[in-house]
Amino acid sequence: MSIRTPTAASRRLTVVSSPKKPVKVRRTLGGWRHPVALALLLLAVGWAVGTFFATSDRDFPKVGTVPVLSGIGGWNWAVAIVLALVATSIADRTRPPAAPGARGWRYAGLAMSISAILGLLWVVVFYVISNTSVHIPFYSDLGQWNILIGMGFIIAAFGFATKWE
Repeated sequence: MSIRTPTAASRRLTVVSSPKKPVKVRRTLGGWRHPVALALLLLAVGWAVGTFFATSDRDFPKVGTVPVLSGIGGWNWAVAIVLALVATSIADRTRPPAAPGARGWRYAGLAMSISAILGLLWVVVFYVISNTSVHIPFYSDLGQWNILIGMGFIIAAFGFATKWE
């Protein structure tokens, strides 16, 4: 009995069995799209950094002003955002398809709700008691870090939302 190892060509082809005959479906994972998405994302970050220098009173270090960035002013932020959105759109199209019957996490909705409410309450309680004489052990000692902790819970809620069906 011999064990067959998959080749690169066979990994790209998936056999979908049907009662009549097997059908080969071509899956493209990445390919040329990943480098394009990465290049566009780096261009978006570079454009945003350039926009910061172009719209502020500072010049680029050792370069001075860049006419292209200075000419369109505030629209530079829109260009950077559009570049980033196009990059994420291209990167999203390279995601492998989900397996048939694959489902999300069962408790994602509950975890999302609890995390969002906990984060909101954490920040609200911090703002309510920040200028009073109320002292909650450990909580009051964290100071401004309470905002970061509350926002962390809220960001985690968005993470759980991606697993929710």
